[in-house]
Amino acid sequence: MTDNKQPGDSWDALEKRVKPVAKVFLVTPGAEESFCGPGMIKLLTAIKQTGNVRQACEIMEMSYSKGWKLLKELETWIGFPLTVRRQGGKGGGEAYLTDKGCAFLEKHQAFLQECQHAVQRLFERYYPDGVGI
Repeated sequence: MTDNKQPGDSWDALEKRVKPVAKVFLVTPGAEESFCGPGMIKLLTAIKQTGNVRQACEIMEMSYSKGWKLLKELETWIGFPLTVRRQGGKGGGEAYLTDKGCAFLEKHQAFLQECQHAVQRLFERYYPDGVGI
């Protein structure tokens, strides 16, 4: 294996070639069953942006029925509604995040960002000279 780090490379230069990425899931204790992962956060973000579950699912290339299922499962696990939905007719329905849904999404995004910073710090500690061994 060749060393990815060139003489004189800074972490900024190395990071353009290699960086750690962590995927964080919330799971139920014991069963370790995931109820919130990166896809769910992307779905909530897309609903917030589009105001529509169907459009959010299309953006994610996910079936509408799967999107609804994921939403209902997450709401069951956390114990409160994340979205308010109005069925549509010709013009389509609409959906928006509840106040608690917005708070959950914002808190979780901040948590994920802090996790990624921690992973970056650990990466730099364990691979100070790059990923070459």
